[in-house]
Amino acid sequence: QQNFGFIFEHLDTSSVTGQPYLPVMISETAADYYHSRTPAVAREVIRASQISGIEDNSMLAQFTGHLHADVNLYENFIDLFGVKFASPLSNSGRSFYKYFLVDSTNAEGRKTYKIRFHPKSVATPVLDGEVNIDSASYALRSARVKMAKGVNVNWIRHLAIEIDNRLTADSLWFPQREKMTADFTLTKSESSKMLAFLGSREVTYSDVKFDTPIPKQILGTSANVVLSDDAISGKRVEWDSLRPYALSQKEKTIYRMVDSIQQVPLYKNIYTVLNTIIGGYYNTKYVGIGPYSKAISFNRLEGARFQIGVRTTKEFSRRVRLSTYLAYGTRDEDFKGASEIEVMFRRQLLRKLTVTYRNDAIQLSSGVNALSENNILSSIFSRGGTSRLSTIEEGIALYEHEWLHGISSSFELRGRHISSNRYVPMILPDGSWLHGINDASVRIGLRLSKDETIVRTPFEVRHMGSKYPIFSFDFIGAKKGILPTSYDYLRLEGRMQYRLNLPPVGYSRLMLEGGKIFGKVPYLLLKLHEGNGTYFYDRYAFSCMNFY
Repeated sequence: QQNFGFIFEHLDTSSVTGQPYLPVMISETAADYYHSRTPAVAREVIRASQISGIEDNSMLAQFTGHLHADVNLYENFIDLFGVKFASPLSNSGRSFYKYFLVDSTNAEGRKTYKIRFHPKSVATPVLDGEVNIDSASYALRSARVKMAKGVNVNWIRHLAIEIDNRLTADSLWFPQREKMTADFTLTKSESSKMLAFLGSREVTYSDVKFDTPIPKQILGTSANVVLSDDAISGKRVEWDSLRPYALSQKEKTIYRMVDSIQQVPLYKNIYTVLNTIIGGYYNTKYVGIGPYSKAISFNRLEGARFQIGVRTTKEFSRRVRLSTYLAYGTRDEDFKGASEIEVMFRRQLLRKLTVTYRNDAIQLSSGVNALSENNILSSIFSRGGTSRLSTIEEGIALYEHEWLHGISSSFELRGRHISSNRYVPMILPDGSWLHGINDASVRIGLRLSKDETIVRTPFEVRHMGSKYPIFSFDFIGAKKGILPTSYDYLRLEGRMQYRLNLPPVGYSRLMLEGGKIFGKVPYLLLKLHEGNGTYFYDRYAFSCMNFY
């Protein structure tokens, strides 16, 4: 109360739940949205973005525009928070709803039907509310809908949507306003004292133009959401001139309140702790220390393992990131470590070079989603005696090149030495022991996706999935003699992953992988099917299978 008492002056009451709430964050985005049926174009260029309390918001700006808030009731099923709700305007709407014509009104000189609808059952995700339909064109004029009571959607207790369309000069109905409000909580109980979060999102459309050619630079961009140079740089803009309407007094005070909170010493300490827990690094201005989850761990090969690492922050450079770590095992009494340099040549269409040197104990055949072997959680939740670490010394040069949004390739040079140990012994057919094997390879990778959501951070690109199948291919070749006792082989691999939506039943996640190795190679250079050494579920591995 002593530090944050002033924030309670800003309490408000939710129109959805009727409960008091404290506004803590507001974001605004101004964007130009281009749409065309022929050619099929849906592009959003974010001109400016601001989020209260966050200075560098270029990553979050990618999610604050139109494309991630589009609620189209004309679709048979509406995707809300990853759940497919049956639309009241669906072709099969009568299978889910009962409709009642309750009124006929005159709106702007046009006869309008007011129709209420209620779900027949809440066994599948459904809505409840009313729509106003234009009698002449049967177009949707407006809608006020909410999630039906009893529908079970994880974390969401209340959900309300408002949609307003308007008739444009050329007799086309066009969106005017969309608003969505959601109440997130861990319990469905209205009387629960547990903390809940309210989120409200409103999109307003203005300056609508038809029969205007789309600029060539927009047609030449493959990404659905593009950040302008001004938005990336955080250039200050005059927001009063960009807003189609003025902020309410309550919304204006949120910016002032957040600025005041940031000056409270206790808030700064809490923010630092939370940022360290979530990000894994304790960041000073130019250097981050961590990750803390790998500071202490233990395994059969190394015993107790202690690790410390550092990496530069984006304040040091937004183009180059340096990182290194040093580790020591009490059982093998050996030092390990790695150093890496990342150079970001371009971010919107990725151009990135990464050079890595590493000498460490690594678990081959672990899944791509698995916790790393030196994570403390891997040690605590180990299934006991399943780890079979190999000491590997390797150098890697990786170049990533994104040709178009959804089409990317990579080129990798790798040289490595895999050492034998008592848990992963290397024995020749004649029974003699081998101290280790060498491998020198070249890999060319190709990844294909359509309309995929991609989040771009200063040094990483995160793929968030697509409603279409995603394909990736790897072509790996090695030539004998580049390193002593290395091997000749050619390895081809292909993968497909697809989330098949089957509303109203649910969805199925499909993953297929296949390949072929041409040549004769040691066991450790074969396809090592992904095992799991912990009690965590890994969808990209055989979770009940030991390594090797």
